[in-house]
Amino acid sequence: MPRLFPAASVLFLLAACQGREQPYGTGSQNNAPDKDAGAATLPLAGVYADTVPCNDCQGIATRLTLKPDSLYELQEVYIGRPRPENYRRGPWRVRGQVVTLEPSGNDPVRRYQVEPNQELRLLDADGKPMQTAGRDYTLQHLAATDLNAPGTTREFTGRYTYLADAAVFVECGSDRRYAIASTGLNAQLQRQYGTTRQEAGKPVFLRVAATVASQPRTEGTGTEATLQVAKILEMKPDPICPQDQKQAFQK
Repeated sequence: MPRLFPAASVLFLLAACQGREQPYGTGSQNNAPDKDAGAATLPLAGVYADTVPCNDCQGIATRLTLKPDSLYELQEVYIGRPRPENYRRGPWRVRGQVVTLEPSGNDPVRRYQVEPNQELRLLDADGKPMQTAGRDYTLQHLAATDLNAPGTTREFTGRYTYLADAAVFVECGSDRRYAIASTGLNAQLQRQYGTTRQEAGKPVFLRVAATVASQPRTEGTGTEATLQVAKILEMKPDPICPQDQKQAFQK
């Protein structure tokens, strides 16, 4: 005879699932956790920037990049300070209309509220919008910024495969496919793949600094997107993306 769960238990499980923070990029998972999430249903991956107020300097020039692989890069310049630059990176998540930047090192958690026009408004430690008379703590979305446009240099994370003289990189989050340009560190990638992979033709996890380019397709007509790799940051045999690790931990 099948076991029946009490109604209260079912409701508890549903609430727990709906309340989880979700990875948020531009791939198939690019949906808010619920239908009433409002502004958070917009594709948030992109670049946000502005100069926000500072108590002991002339302002903080801020540039926040939310990447499709659910990782962020935050660059801050404290204008007027002797050592003005601050840089941090890590995973980003969204719940409802709040974007959370998970801390790196001793930095505190940082949260932003997604505004209807896709701006990001800084929240205080209590989760309330920062409010100071005459001061604006909002980052503007740079609509013209394309993280995958030719000439763009940034960090990429994804799955890399090399087989039969063909190298393919699939970006985490967006599932965008790139060929690897023959220039740059292509040869080094192939050698490192040979000593890292668990089995021939199986993907590995790869994190690189690279520039987007285009080249004629090896088969057929037209061009294809490529990555010219400038630096190999990490390669691991287990091809698990950051958001996959987060979901596995939550299950």
